This record gives sequence, structure tokens and C-alpha cells, in this order.
Amino acid sequence: MAATGAALAGKHVLVVEDEFLVAIDIEAELEENGARVTCAGTLAIAEACAKRERFDAAILDVNLHGKTSYPVADILRQEHVPFVFHTGQGEKRILAERYPGVEVCNKPCDGMALVSMLGRVLTNGAA
Repeated sequence: MAATGAALAGKHVLVVEDEFLVAIDIEAELEENGARVTCAGTLAIAEACAKRERFDAAILDVNLHGKTSYPVADILRQEHVPFVFHTGQGEKRILAERYPGVEVCNKPCDGMALVSMLGRVLTNGAA
């Protein structure tokens, strides 16, 4: 976990997740690894955050109350912000076609594993 902590220390991370308890778990794991976290539970809030603030990385749930987080992913990609998808929708192939090279963590997933994946993405410089 030391490598993850080093990768996330001081980083500002956007967490887009519509399930409150899942968001809290992810936020706690990120903060334990030194990250500063902004959480967004709806597409509108997530888009506003992505347009207004500068993030070092992001974790995106794909399905937000029936809407996809693709507009947020597009903003982040345009700004060269690395991100990972966290989804229970089984959309790995679709996501790989639309966002080549972006990591996908399928739900249910341990928060520590998801945060480790984000740490690897940051370390490798993938966007």
C-alpha cells in the first residue's frame, strides 16, 4: 500500500458515485492514502465539479441514477486527467471501445483494490 499512498499523497481526486455508502468507503480509502477528495453523487454535480475544479485523478461510476458519466469522462479526458471507471454494469467492452486504455473496476469491488488501481494509473501516467 506504500506505493499507492505515494501515488495519491497530495492529489485532488474526484469521486463520482451515486451510492452514498460506496462513496464514503472510497473517500475514506483515498484519504487514508493522502488524497484530497471531492465527491459528486449526480451527473449535474459531477459535470460542474469537472468544469470548475482541477483534479489530478478521478473514479467514475458509470450509471448515475440512469444517466451515464460519459460527459464527465469526456471533460476529464480533454483536460488529460487520468480516471478509472467503477461499474456494476458489465460494460467493460463498451468502455474499452469508447475510452481505450482506461481501467475498469467491476462492482462489487473492495475499496482498497479500487484505490490501488487508481494509484497504478497515476504512477503509470495513463489518461
